Amino acid sequence: MTKINKIRNTKPIMYLTVILGSIIVAFANTVFLTPLDINAGGLNGIGIIVMHFCSEEAKMIAYNIVIYAFSIILWFIGFFFISKEFAFKTLISTIVFPFATSLFTIIPGTKDFAESITKILLSYCPNPAAPDIGAYMLFAMVGGVIVGFGVAVTFMGGGSTGGVDVLTFIFEKYLRIKQSIASFIIDGLVVGIGMCVLCPGAAEQYLLPCLVGILSIAVSALMIDIIYIRFQTVYQVDVISSKWEEISRYVQDDLLRGATIIPVKGGYKHTDKIMLRVVLSKSQIEELQSFIASIDEKAFVTITTTKAVFGEGFKATIKKYLNK
Repeated sequence: MTKINKIRNTKPIMYLTVILGSIIVAFANTVFLTPLDINAGGLNGIGIIVMHFCSEEAKMIAYNIVIYAFSIILWFIGFFFISKEFAFKTLISTIVFPFATSLFTIIPGTKDFAESITKILLSYCPNPAAPDIGAYMLFAMVGGVIVGFGVAVTFMGGGSTGGVDVLTFIFEKYLRIKQSIASFIIDGLVVGIGMCVLCPGAAEQYLLPCLVGILSIAVSALMIDIIYIRFQTVYQVDVISSKWEEISRYVQDDLLRGATIIPVKGGYKHTDKIMLRVVLSKSQIEELQSFIASIDEKAFVTITTTKAVFGEGFKATIKKYLNK
């Protein structure tokens, strides 16, 4: 597992992860959200607001201009307020995400492919030309799931999708707000602005897309939390066992993790014992539990979820993390 983590954390793999996540988000936006004007926040939501002030022929061009322009602006914000390394990874998304959006909206071939998927899904509606609330909810939820998945994949690569997700990293760094919550707040503001701008003149056309957009945001934030936040979760394990030496060797030789040896004294019999403290990933927890059960059924084991772990084998040093 540790070897896999080392491979996954190499720069080429991380950059490919950022590229993949950006393409996934662009695909979800253009296939599920934009065709039904579902404002689920982000650059896509801003683009939807802007393009409805344009003529039919200019809508997609205006939409893409908004994506490119805001991606560049937010890249500079990330450069100055987060770090140069983060900005470099975000630069990849700043190029890939708008380009992928263009592929799925204005470039022949890929555009036709995206539109064909949308048409196939709409064909199941009683009236494809006028989708009902069920269609809106389906597109909003599926779009939210795929967007959340794409964003989480990009986060795992150490970057962002190059859009308002840059702001979620700033929220985390300066305000210590989880990225899933920050994403929900920012996207909610975009939806709110869309409702204020579009609904007064055409509530029957834009109210439903805005309302289901909120549902899409919630689903997207949940996916980010499930995939990205829990993916990073690590566990602190304390083990009191007469076989502590064997357990320590297993942790170091098989799991390739360090173990801290702590002398402890029992509160009832006042006997001296040794407690091992280990920090592991979820999959390694299961391996360690199986090993302990095989050699000492009476071992006393406590497992605690940790918020963050800094140092060798996990995140960067805490100083580097705070200055990123």
